[in-house]
Amino acid sequence: MPVTKQQKTRTRRGAPWNIAELKQLGKTPDSVLARRTGRTIGEVVAMREHRRIRLVTPPRRWTAREIKLLGTMTDAELGRRLRRTTGNVRKRRLAFKIPAFKPRTEMRPWRQAEIRLLGRMRDGQLARRLKRTKESVVLKRTRLGIKVFARTYRPYTRSEDAVVRKYRCQEAARRLKRTASSVAGRRKHLGVCLWRWFPRKWRPRELALLGTMPDRVLARQLNRSRRSIGQRRRSLGIPHYRRPGYGVWRPEEDALLGKFMDAELARRLGRTIAVVYKRRHKLGIAARRLARRQK
Repeated sequence: MPVTKQQKTRTRRGAPWNIAELKQLGKTPDSVLARRTGRTIGEVVAMREHRRIRLVTPPRRWTAREIKLLGTMTDAELGRRLRRTTGNVRKRRLAFKIPAFKPRTEMRPWRQAEIRLLGRMRDGQLARRLKRTKESVVLKRTRLGIKVFARTYRPYTRSEDAVVRKYRCQEAARRLKRTASSVAGRRKHLGVCLWRWFPRKWRPRELALLGTMPDRVLARQLNRSRRSIGQRRRSLGIPHYRRPGYGVWRPEEDALLGKFMDAELARRLGRTIAVVYKRRHKLGIAARRLARRQK
């Protein structure tokens, strides 16, 4: 049998795009367009994303498992589970003539002890307590003509107002068995300012640590705020902490620059070599070089 030569595919990888090829972007699948034009799929995808052209994809098909779930729950819940829109689920359900899902709120009969609780607390709270849905509780309450629960306002007495003025909102709410928001509203009604906080006194041991370490580190160690550490340090005229070798340069230290090697001068001044090198370059002083030995 004669040996047939394999037809060589013409590759146009990296070739410039013409107008006819650009018009097919997004209208033809990337793999088909790559095969037609002799390009790679990655090149077609990169050009389409560069021009911000969206690839039109066909709608996702409904499987038999998804069709069986139609009508077993609400369209919104089923759409969330299947990652479809509510309109798409509703359209497919109507196409199969499947009735909408209706929750069975009266499946479990109501007992007399449960009926007596209607209207004595909020509907959502009662639903969680009875392990029922909120719609079931609302429907049963409206059928029996029971009004919705309304919390009665307990007025404040003089002794309670004294507690509100004396303690914080959380502490006063705990003592009076009220909510913190209720105590805050009563405080605002009485014109009482916020609970005053008296600062903790500074000990001599704490004052001795000011300026010996960064304020944030000292604040974490003394269980104080960074703001209080900075205010106390500035009031005493204590400069903020500087790392060793990063202090202010004195005139006598500047006079030694260039007379010694950077490493030797850093050792004498207790600074780092990088700090000495940076200071010398800032002042424009040439570095000292080693003297060549005479032969």
